[in-house]
Amino acid sequence: MQVPPLARSALDRDHAGRLQQDAVARALAEAATRVVPIAGDRAPVRDGRLVRLAPDAVPADAALVEPPVPMSWLGRARGAEGEPGGVVLSLLVAEPFDVDGAEWRSLREVGAALDDEDAGVLTQAVALGVWQRESAHSPVDGLPAGFEESGWVRRDSGGTPHFPRTDPAVIVAIHDPADERILLGHNAAWPEGRYSLIAGFVDPGESLEAAVVREVHEETGLVVVEPRYLGSQPWPFPRSLMLGFECVAPDPEPIRPDGVEILDVRWFSRDELRAGAIQLPGPTSIASWILEAWIAREPGARA
Repeated sequence: MQVPPLARSALDRDHAGRLQQDAVARALAEAATRVVPIAGDRAPVRDGRLVRLAPDAVPADAALVEPPVPMSWLGRARGAEGEPGGVVLSLLVAEPFDVDGAEWRSLREVGAALDDEDAGVLTQAVALGVWQRESAHSPVDGLPAGFEESGWVRRDSGGTPHFPRTDPAVIVAIHDPADERILLGHNAAWPEGRYSLIAGFVDPGESLEAAVVREVHEETGLVVVEPRYLGSQPWPFPRSLMLGFECVAPDPEPIRPDGVEILDVRWFSRDELRAGAIQLPGPTSIASWILEAWIAREPGARA
């Protein structure tokens, strides 16, 4: 896998299409249009594929979220021989309904196993849905805000537009000068034995590189240098964009967890991780993608 699991996408978001007047209503009249129902971060999956329903196959009694969110434009699927495909819409429902032969699965569970288009569609739909459910009222005047641009903009009573929110967060592979060990931390919210990379949100007015240095020092006590960008992926739990970095700790001792968010930090060798010494992050996470690449490479062979 060349990019992190949830960074994959083959859907044409067709921004110009969603800006057209009554874009969703006209899409619903097209035979090729499909709807992806979303309940929280779950969607129906059958035989390893995301189920996309014809509009008339959505049960009329499907329980919608409250307040209701109209069907929203995700983009256009791949067509045959390079031709434009059908429009893909999302529909937020309060609870799953029966879909023949399918199980409702969460993005965390299946994101890494879906193909590029399905992974991108589900990630996009979950991320957009989080914002839609949490933005019913204007942050300016507190009054209800209606939808525009096929579900991608809310406009309040004063005419101010509001757009989907994304919170940038850095996630960091810290290794010793010889690149023979990597530093992992145990978060207070995790079960015993689970470790992962150090991560934290970017402060206002802060560069990504500065956030790497600050977060690592706050959570581990280490001073790191040479932050280098690796890749990114959305993480809509609820609205993060995870920005992967690696860096070097010139003086790898002593390490000091903050004792609040991070209860333990330890250095691990590649052999220890291969042997399953600890529980590592799930395959949908960018942490897993970064760790797999580090374990597979020769010490010092930074990509």
